[in-house]
Amino acid sequence: GRLPRRLYCGHTFCQACLKRLDAVANEQRWIPCPQCRQNTPTPRGGVAMLDLDLATFLAVKADKEHPQMASRSQPDLATKGLCKEKVITQQPVGLCQDAVPPVLFPRHSCCRPCLCC
Repeated sequence: GRLPRRLYCGHTFCQACLKRLDAVANEQRWIPCPQCRQNTPTPRGGVAMLDLDLATFLAVKADKEHPQMASRSQPDLATKGLCKEKVITQQPVGLCQDAVPPVLFPRHSCCRPCLCC
């Protein structure tokens, strides 16, 4: 239920939160992105059929298995100049923030910002 699923806009949220956002408008099921508000059509089979964000899944899994190593390695990248932009550390308001430990995701030109709760 907490698998990170990617919306069409590229933002990522856990499957359980996306199920709560699923809505009907104009006889079509939509999932509005909490970040940018772009609608993603709900696939047949529901939210579980959205693409799994594998990078986020692996980052969260690594943080759970090795919390000291994961939290130390991400900021080190930023301090060594590999990532000079802001690091995302907050989850969107109203989503399951305490279900999965927070993971730092560097925001730089080679990757999109991603959030997973």
